[in-house]
Amino acid sequence: MGHWIIDDFGELFKSGSAALTRTLGYTTGGAHIENYAIENIGHVGIAVHTGTVHIRCRPDIMADRAISTLLYWLFDREHSQIVVSWLDSVWHIERPVPCRVAISFLCHLMDKRTLKITPRCARLLSRPSRSAEGRWRDTVDVVQPALGESCSDDQRHIALDRTYNGRWTIVDVEMNSRQMTAVDIGDGYPPLDPILLRQCRTFNFADVSDTEYRDWVQNLFVDVARNNQPKFEDVDAVICWPRIGDMRTRYWRASVPLTYDGDNCRLLSVSGCDSSIELRPDLVQVNS
Repeated sequence: MGHWIIDDFGELFKSGSAALTRTLGYTTGGAHIENYAIENIGHVGIAVHTGTVHIRCRPDIMADRAISTLLYWLFDREHSQIVVSWLDSVWHIERPVPCRVAISFLCHLMDKRTLKITPRCARLLSRPSRSAEGRWRDTVDVVQPALGESCSDDQRHIALDRTYNGRWTIVDVEMNSRQMTAVDIGDGYPPLDPILLRQCRTFNFADVSDTEYRDWVQNLFVDVARNNQPKFEDVDAVICWPRIGDMRTRYWRASVPLTYDGDNCRLLSVSGCDSSIELRPDLVQVNS
């Protein structure tokens, strides 16, 4: 067990240490002084228990150096379960999650500092992408054996996770009803939606909470299925996540049909985060 504080210069101190007390400008320290620093100066509190790490922070005011130190600290403890408590107008406490998930969640909280309300007409943007097509061509020889009938479900899951960092979904599309069902899904999507929090391998797209984003993706998949032709895109989307709100996500996407019989299509959707994708005239769109 141990308690640590990361200050706004990115320095790591033992909680209650004389050195930390001096940096805060006090002669006598204590938990109330450290809590004040977390809530008002942007320090980060860390409590380490057996197999579990508890992070306390106020994302709106965290300094870049504190963020950098925290992320490096977490990367060194990738096998721990992480609990995140974060302050906006009130304190929130999240459920314990694996380290990779916690890092993704913390990054989304940091994004909220610059994300503004986006016009409805500009929430979901995409364009054809030669870059995304090139990424698919570079990996198709590796992926094809994993999609064959001789490959087990577990082997396919591992191979696709390794190739696309977990960002992939195999989807069945019924053309007449436009119904979509994910028959398998990678482990690399931030599990902020209740569907993904259950860590289930399959789900029905009708349960996706951001209905506008769901319908937008559905139209893409139905179009790929009906034409039996792949699509390669750059995407710049603002997606509404439960309890978190709007978050801007930029990624490339390849949607490729696997099997097709005229009424039904099974397709593979793969993607990768890419912060260099910029489809907006301004860095952040704001309502006038």
